[in-house]
Amino acid sequence: MLDVFGDFSTQDPATALAEAVAACPFQESAENGGIYALRADDVRHVLTSREFWSQSSSDQRIDSLPEVDRSQRRRLKEFFAHWPVFSDSDYHTQVRRVALRLLRAAVTPALLTACATVADDRLAAMGEGSVDWLTELANPLAREVVAALTGHSDADVLIRLGRAVMDELATPRLDMARIERAITAVDGMRDWLRAARTAPRTPFVAGVGELWDDPAFGPEVATALLTQVVTGAHDPTATALCVVGERVTGDMLTRTPVPQLREEVLRLATPFRFANRYARVPVHVGPYHLDRGDRINLCLATANLDPKHYADPLQIRDRGASRSFSFGAGEHYCPGAPLARAVVDVLLESLKRLGGHFHAEHIEREPELPMLRYRTLQGRLLRSALPACASPSYAPTGGSEERF
Repeated sequence: MLDVFGDFSTQDPATALAEAVAACPFQESAENGGIYALRADDVRHVLTSREFWSQSSSDQRIDSLPEVDRSQRRRLKEFFAHWPVFSDSDYHTQVRRVALRLLRAAVTPALLTACATVADDRLAAMGEGSVDWLTELANPLAREVVAALTGHSDADVLIRLGRAVMDELATPRLDMARIERAITAVDGMRDWLRAARTAPRTPFVAGVGELWDDPAFGPEVATALLTQVVTGAHDPTATALCVVGERVTGDMLTRTPVPQLREEVLRLATPFRFANRYARVPVHVGPYHLDRGDRINLCLATANLDPKHYADPLQIRDRGASRSFSFGAGEHYCPGAPLARAVVDVLLESLKRLGGHFHAEHIEREPELPMLRYRTLQGRLLRSALPACASPSYAPTGGSEERF
């Protein structure tokens, strides 16, 4: 039984996830409702089926809250409904098209060269002593991505606001303190965009500003897209870069091509471990009957560890062109996937040029299972006798959208 509400700060959650998917395909939840689908085939079916969508029904958990708390929860939920990842129908198609255009345009040689410089410089500065990979490399490299999208001067402010939103998304429970902080952060995002759109520093901000001024979308939609992109560009990127530090060895860098190694890193990272879907019509999933509006919780992380699809699922292997569920599937496939892949490639190439890998000695993660985030990744950079590679010549990668 997977403990969805457990504390995974000091234990490797991948082990629990792998054991859960090997044991059973479904799990029922008494606390937050709905069933959990754990295996790859069921997860793929629901993600790609027209019988389900992301548009949520009423949340019965708020019934016991005081009215003021119910109002705040509804306010935040209505804001999340504007995110491309949580929306459907014509609105989803339109705002997703904007997100794809803006994010694809961000994957430029200039960005990748800047990221390579950060990675090379940060790795070169690591001596023989113990360092925190998260603070010394992963966060600075993820910040470079946010800065490229929004401008360097305010990147730290936006990352801080985004983290408050991520804190709320990470918990499987209703936590009013987190909800209040997230609402305050959203207000901060809106205030920032209101000012930034008048003199945009980047094409991305200019594009989001156009949404703000478009009567078909408006300020709330523009703020929602900004918030989803900032939260998705920083914390999940830093998580994937930490998985490189925790799991990738020098031997892997030598023997496994970077594209295949990157896909394994992303498979094991799965920063967002769950995706909720709601039945549009009465439907059966496995032995369960769902009425219209019933929720099913899809565990992307267990699907990525399903031994039927990934032999030795906890091991990094060359799996060819295999793709995982880390970016979802179907109409809600993550529009930022090409950017995330490109940044992980940058770090892997930098490690290959350096001729070394990181040896993790102490790891602490945020406790919540729904989202993989690191608190610290302490260890040492080990330089080996790997052959040095030529300096990279970067070009945008992953330009085509991939679907299951």
